Amino acid sequence: MLKGLLSFKGRYRILHLTWFAFFLSFVVWFNFAPFQTAVKEAIGLTEGQVRTIAICNVALTVPARIIVGMVLDKYGPRITYSLLLMYAAIPCIAFAMAQNFSQLVISRLALSIVGAGFVIGIRMVAEWFPPKEIGIAEGIYGGWGNFGSAAAAFTLPSIAVGTAFLAAGQINWRLAIALTGIIAAIYGVIYLLSAQDTPSGKVYQRPKRHGGMEVTSHKSFWLLILMNIPLVGILGVLAWRITQIGLLNQSQLLIIYLLLVGLYLFQA
Repeated sequence: MLKGLLSFKGRYRILHLTWFAFFLSFVVWFNFAPFQTAVKEAIGLTEGQVRTIAICNVALTVPARIIVGMVLDKYGPRITYSLLLMYAAIPCIAFAMAQNFSQLVISRLALSIVGAGFVIGIRMVAEWFPPKEIGIAEGIYGGWGNFGSAAAAFTLPSIAVGTAFLAAGQINWRLAIALTGIIAAIYGVIYLLSAQDTPSGKVYQRPKRHGGMEVTSHKSFWLLILMNIPLVGILGVLAWRITQIGLLNQSQLLIIYLLLVGLYLFQA
């Protein structure tokens, strides 16, 4: 298999296309960290507000991975990954154009969904590689994809500094962040046109139901019920945190709590 990695044919071509999609999704997801100080000074944020934005960066990733998983089951990894990468341009550009703390928080919440890209590639790789090679293939996919966070840390500041002349001599963090979303969207189109869900002759297996997990015992049922509590709880804590910074009032917080309880009961 290692010799085949040097080629760009067959399943190795899909692997390279997919790990790079994951790589870009992580560059987008982690494009705020290198510019925390610059954004803080440009917008006039407090240290607490910077930490809040960092929390928002991961806030919706877990529920988004569940929703993306459902979409993935129905439409396949090619379409799902392409749409996620194209979507990334919207919150990136919104964050780059933000003029106040509220706009930063909202755009960052929307951008946290991009962190769900990991699950898509796992399914794509599993469709293309035989059981004896899946471990290596998914290791390569995950390793190079996660490297996107490091790539964002050491490339984006250079872009921001190199284009400072466009921002009156200041670090041009806005262009650097917007550029990550634009590149991801362009690659989303390339991925849509270049990849395919399964090898020729293999049918993509879609579940009959696109929703809750099916369990086969009472023990599994109660375990799944318990596993849903932290998910809803995290969203509740996030809503409370946003209320503390003035983006929601107490009435809106109560409505969100009721919706979360309703969501949990629906799942149960």
